[in-house]
Amino acid sequence: MKGVRQQKPGGRESGQAAVESAIVLPLFVFLILGTLQLGLMHQARLVTKYAAYKAVRAGALHNAQTKVMERAALAVLLPLVSRDAGGGEFIKTINNATDFQEKWGWSAVKANMMADAGIPYVEVTTCGPSTKEVSGTELDFDDPRQAASKGWKESHRTKLRIQLTFNYRMPIPFANWVIHAAAFNREIPLLMRMGEKESTGTPNFGTHQSKYTAAANKGLYVLPIRAAYTMRMQSNVFVKELPSSNTCRTTNRF
Repeated sequence: MKGVRQQKPGGRESGQAAVESAIVLPLFVFLILGTLQLGLMHQARLVTKYAAYKAVRAGALHNAQTKVMERAALAVLLPLVSRDAGGGEFIKTINNATDFQEKWGWSAVKANMMADAGIPYVEVTTCGPSTKEVSGTELDFDDPRQAASKGWKESHRTKLRIQLTFNYRMPIPFANWVIHAAAFNREIPLLMRMGEKESTGTPNFGTHQSKYTAAANKGLYVLPIRAAYTMRMQSNVFVKELPSSNTCRTTNRF
């Protein structure tokens, strides 16, 4: 019939494909980048466990000194330490002793403090023994009356129990924002939520909770990764290095 405009075939389908692409593309990008980010986080988790062992070993040899333990842990975690490079994270690889020495000389590494976020790279918390478990000013690590106590709790007075926190700077754009927001129960777009409503709970990431949030507001996404380790002391325990109570959030609580 004359005067009837014929609709071009495929016009409606092409518009539908554009809408579908706009919906699927962010999810596809997040799937790729998120997988990469989660893989790096898993690697950081494994290295943190080994760093906890090296930290508690250093503490067992050096009277449970926190600073010594933190430096030992930071040396292990150094390949994963990064810094802002003008809008993106720069991770200097370490292939030899020269690379290690150069990165170890970074001012932020020396101070164990992220200058742009105000958060330490590593934190060591002594879970035990506490001052409640040790009397006097010093405890002989090889005193058989302590090490061979009949009660299991009493025998732990000569065992150093620590919690290591590695504040991991997430380096993958877009994925770090989504994963960080999910971990801290922050509001994220409906498209990215695993449900219709965001959670109203607030996880406790320790004394630096507000600093993590403040850093995220500046585009710096830092996620704490924790590990714990226990080792029998191989040097005397100085009470001044011990906490008054156990504030660890790991399994080293009793």
